[in-house]
Amino acid sequence: MSFIPAEVIYKKSHRLELSDEEIHLFFKSFLEGRVADYQVSAWLMASKINGLTSKETVALTHCMIESGEKFVWPDRDVHVDKHSTGGVGDKTSMILLPLCLLEGVRVPMMAGRGLGHTGGTLDKLESIAGFNVFVNSKQVHDLMDLQHGLIMGQTEKIVPLDRILYSLRDVTATVDSIPLITASIISKKYCEGIGHLVMDVKYGSGAFMQTLEEARQLAHSLKRVAEGLKMNTMCMLTSMNQPLGDRAGNALEIKECVDVLKGAGPDDTTELSIELAAQMVRLVQQNRSLEEIKSSMQANIESGKAFSKFISWIGSQGGDTSKLESHDWAHASIQDPFYAPSEFVGQYISKIDVRELGMAITTIGGNRFKAEDKIDYEVGFSNMKKIGDPIKEDEPLLVIHANDQKKLKQCKQKLSNIFSFSKEASTEPLIKEII
Repeated sequence: MSFIPAEVIYKKSHRLELSDEEIHLFFKSFLEGRVADYQVSAWLMASKINGLTSKETVALTHCMIESGEKFVWPDRDVHVDKHSTGGVGDKTSMILLPLCLLEGVRVPMMAGRGLGHTGGTLDKLESIAGFNVFVNSKQVHDLMDLQHGLIMGQTEKIVPLDRILYSLRDVTATVDSIPLITASIISKKYCEGIGHLVMDVKYGSGAFMQTLEEARQLAHSLKRVAEGLKMNTMCMLTSMNQPLGDRAGNALEIKECVDVLKGAGPDDTTELSIELAAQMVRLVQQNRSLEEIKSSMQANIESGKAFSKFISWIGSQGGDTSKLESHDWAHASIQDPFYAPSEFVGQYISKIDVRELGMAITTIGGNRFKAEDKIDYEVGFSNMKKIGDPIKEDEPLLVIHANDQKKLKQCKQKLSNIFSFSKEASTEPLIKEII
């Protein structure tokens, strides 16, 4: 067929469905330098405004998959992964990995970095001295043989089209498109070589999907495309109207992971991590009940096996495990409690702007404004209060961990507008739906 890039952009801007061949030629030509990035940017904006059909989304996902290398395992059906759409304090990946591995499944997890208000799994792991997230293909296979699981970064050879498109989406305000999000996530997961996938789709003030209905639409899109690629998939809709756990910030979150795996972590992080891990194992081992799997995981936490597996895995990827158990590492020089205004003592937290809470961590260096920014792994928040918690005169809303007085002041200014209070207590359910 004759191929004119402008025609592909025209059709999408006029709500006309593109054929698989048109999408394939458009992005093949882009990778070969025969379609300009400004033309792709125009197509991305048209796709965000007018949407993509299921057929177009699948075709785009295939383009991403075929743009690079992918892992192929002889026993694909025992390989499973989890993906979260992101938030503040979301550290479940590091907890559920050892829990799942002890149940006999394989988890080749590809994770990402933080940007803006959301934290990144790779950044959290790199707060452990020596931990290597950039493993080559041979190392991946070696780690899968040794540990049966790992957490790795996306290499230049895996789904390179997704990486290029995301950089364009980031500067053209087209990140929050359900079809584009779907193609981006599912292409990377497919290239891990997995047969099963659990999706943690967040909604709320700290999520990309602000409303439950938006999250539900994304979950259905993810499930439809993933299952079209023969990945058995289930989605959980979980709240990001408050941060997960009581710590946020890279090293602080690793410390919380240690606490959970030793049976002393906060209830919400423990609950969600075990639920996600159990759902992952259940997809592979359908002869087992969720209750049986959860009971086994809880027993592994209580016996110390879960923490031992965590230490073994961290060490296998080069991480220095010597200080993990004692928490004797990554101490910020400033620990400053942040209190609610005195007029709200006796009331309750009714709302938290979680996006702005994440941005407050960014102001003290705990995340990136731009992709090239460096992170201060030590900074963040601890002792975070939740919706429904009472305001007491002698208890802070959170404790700020910082290394710079000027940044600390900026952080406190931002925090002053993040919490809302009421005279009646309310609660926020963590797990809303399973799809």
